[in-house]
Amino acid sequence: MPKNKSYATIAYEYLKDQIDSNLLLSDTHLKEVEIADFLGMSRTPVRKAMLQLEREGYIQMEPYKGAVVAKSSLNSRAIVERLQFIELLVMNLLQQMENKAITLDKERLKHLEQDILHHLVNEDLKGYFNAEYAFFSHLASYYSNNYFRQVTLNTIRPLHEIYYNEITHNHMSFERELRDMRTIYPNLFEALMAHDFASARKQVRIWVNQLILYQINK
Repeated sequence: MPKNKSYATIAYEYLKDQIDSNLLLSDTHLKEVEIADFLGMSRTPVRKAMLQLEREGYIQMEPYKGAVVAKSSLNSRAIVERLQFIELLVMNLLQQMENKAITLDKERLKHLEQDILHHLVNEDLKGYFNAEYAFFSHLASYYSNNYFRQVTLNTIRPLHEIYYNEITHNHMSFERELRDMRTIYPNLFEALMAHDFASARKQVRIWVNQLILYQINK
């Protein structure tokens, strides 16, 4: 270990990097003893590091759980990685649906589209995120593998929570996204209802790339 760094600093940097890299996911229980043993130090510097991370919002103390990774701890890099992962999952799903010639429920899609656009037009962000989650839940229902269905939804939900928390502090931060989503979603739904999965994949790629650009340019 570098001599110019205290044990508390080493523990802090290790835990922060694990959280920033998305290796420690939200709600992960952090155990002082295990972390101290892994880093080869006592529990005291680990406890100091965790107190600092709590002050910075990376972790939080919960009854009966102790220290857990906070839900809003993802930084821009981790958010971009999750967006790329979502793109990979959805693109793979759409390819499977095309290969299997899946027939989608057009009435259900139409209802989902109307719900999303209604909240977008009215700038009801909480309603929009709930409607978007319902849309992805519907898409994920076509997965033949339940594991991938759960992974997709478990990746999307924390992002919605992070975006909503950001918006409550600065509503202007999501204005560009709102504007672009009003264009992208009608095109995506049109492609899905026409069973044009190639065009649907293109719209998903545009959707994710726009969100990534916003994160990079923050």
